[in-house]
Amino acid sequence: MKTDLPEIIDVISTANGRIAINDLSVSEIDSLRDKIVWAYSDQRAPRAIYTFGGQDFRQRGIQKGLVVATGSVQFDYELKALMLLLLHSGAREGGTPYKWLSVTQRVRSLARFSRYCAQRGLQSFRTLDQLPSLKLRTILLGFLMDSEKDGGMNAKVFTSGYKSARDALKCLSMYALVDRTDFAELVNKLTLPAIDQHEAQNRLRHAIVPTGVMKRVIAEATGYVEQAEARFDEFAAVFRETHRGIVAAKCVDPAAAVYSTARRAARRLKTLLYDYFRDLQLHTYALVLAFTGMRDGEAGALQTGCAGKRTEGGETVFYLKSLLSKTDDNAISLDWIANESAWRGVTLLSKVNELYYERARLLQQHYGDHLTDDDVNTFAHGLANRWLFGLRLTVFTANFVRYTKGADGIRALKLSHYRIPLTAADMVQLEEMECNYRSVAGNSGNRGKPYRVGDPFNLTAHQFRHTFAWFIIANRLGDLDDIKYQFKHLHRAMTFVYTERGFKSLNELRSVIEHFEALVNGRSVNDIVQSAVTGRVAGGGGERLKRMLMSLNDGMNDEAFGTEQQPHFKSMKDVITFTTRHSESIRGLPHGYCTKGPSCKIRNAADPSHCLYCDTYFATPKHLPYWRAISASCEAKIGRIDGMPHEAQDQFQAFRQSLEDNLFAANKIIDQLTSEQLITVDAR
Repeated sequence: MKTDLPEIIDVISTANGRIAINDLSVSEIDSLRDKIVWAYSDQRAPRAIYTFGGQDFRQRGIQKGLVVATGSVQFDYELKALMLLLLHSGAREGGTPYKWLSVTQRVRSLARFSRYCAQRGLQSFRTLDQLPSLKLRTILLGFLMDSEKDGGMNAKVFTSGYKSARDALKCLSMYALVDRTDFAELVNKLTLPAIDQHEAQNRLRHAIVPTGVMKRVIAEATGYVEQAEARFDEFAAVFRETHRGIVAAKCVDPAAAVYSTARRAARRLKTLLYDYFRDLQLHTYALVLAFTGMRDGEAGALQTGCAGKRTEGGETVFYLKSLLSKTDDNAISLDWIANESAWRGVTLLSKVNELYYERARLLQQHYGDHLTDDDVNTFAHGLANRWLFGLRLTVFTANFVRYTKGADGIRALKLSHYRIPLTAADMVQLEEMECNYRSVAGNSGNRGKPYRVGDPFNLTAHQFRHTFAWFIIANRLGDLDDIKYQFKHLHRAMTFVYTERGFKSLNELRSVIEHFEALVNGRSVNDIVQSAVTGRVAGGGGERLKRMLMSLNDGMNDEAFGTEQQPHFKSMKDVITFTTRHSESIRGLPHGYCTKGPSCKIRNAADPSHCLYCDTYFATPKHLPYWRAISASCEAKIGRIDGMPHEAQDQFQAFRQSLEDNLFAANKIIDQLTSEQLITVDAR
């Protein structure tokens, strides 16, 4: 349907480099009442029409709408005009439009401010231009500090309100609703210091999911998927028996068709569904979040059949395919690297969805005359969109649902279904990562409150994203470029723009990485030095460190390494402090720590024997399982080579030599790590 949006924007605004909202009379505003802003069809309504005179507004594809109803004709007009200009024109002529979420946040804050102003006798935002400076300051300060009950932002309690208010109030001067020169300066003076203080003292980062909790979630999810996989063939066969019932039934109500003619199959289907498939969406959702780094909304945009795999360099790579359309006029197909667990979950859920699509098409075909207009519209959009999480898994119907947030649109995706109690080890990790709090939301009632042992961990979708980034950094599985790729940023340069698919800015991503780097490096150095104290550290660097620590307590007057070119250490604390300060390049490998960083020529080499005598390599008892696995593997492979005919063994001499080198290195490391030699040092 044709809309009047271009005409509306021409009437409400004037663009001359800067965009200004026109000052319309009540009659001119009334003439826009029936003008159509948006008109479309979606799963929610066969025909959605929004007029300028209405109170509810929601763009196509948007889940949560916006209500503009202040009770004042002038304020309503100014808020609607501001909303449309932010969405369709941006901050200036030819500018970039704002996204719906940013617009609604600003308009809702301004709607609250308009009611606050109306209580003080103001009829329009424009009247702020006529107020004395002191009166303007009083109103702005009151709006910031007054409680929500009194119409204010209550920023003295919820300090994030300063930023919300500043973002909103800036729009008034941006579109010339307030044109006085001191307005922006006054807003900055009242908000910027408090915003800086909030960022430094009050802002809480999303917690990471403790390793113990993550293991439990992954184990529970993968176990459920495996059980469902084993029963899928039976489930599909019974499901299709109910399809035959739909064709044979003669009842008026399509929801009763299955049970009326395929009662036995329906009972069996209900048992299988409730025992093996009812929670498949939740567990697949958790695996996708855990192993891709997707945002909640990005997981919701996945479509049925999006999982794939390919072979790269002899290895199988699993991925999830998605469409990016928010930053480009055309949809761009993108791949998220995943793992086999996520791939299996999405593949199985896609097969289940296909069964429901078959049922929906049968209901359309055989019960089209009995379906309501809403049902017909829902079926049409559900079959066209094919959202992976766009169905409610039921026994008798094909129930398509709208995905908003996991906790809002589909109850089955609520991560609170995972009731995993925190252990003492989990608590230690949360404290070490400086994120032991139940919630970061100001309205949750648990903001900043610490967990206790035994409390169930409060899982959120964004925590999985932070945990994914932390896991890469903590285990040195990748660097900045790897994370940028996984989070689907559009440019590789340092100045690229992080869109909805990534962190909002490079600084935000860098701060996450630096925060994790500092914690991980400190813990790595502490592990190395504490292992050296007991004599259980290996590698060239480990041997050197043991000698250094021994020399600290040899009774020598000279300081260890006491040359002009080397650092001087008098205690173990000095060693840890110095090493932590100069260990920005520590890389955690499966078999040890490498402190050489990017300059290492054999980084992540498959042949770890090269690291044995390197002065920058350290192995501690935590790496024993890896070296024992290497030892057992090398012995087994050498044994298989020895069992070959002599003429065949000649072809494997180079390979055998490599195996023997690794076996020698493994046994030497194992001996060093299992022989305990306590070194007494001054720990001051």
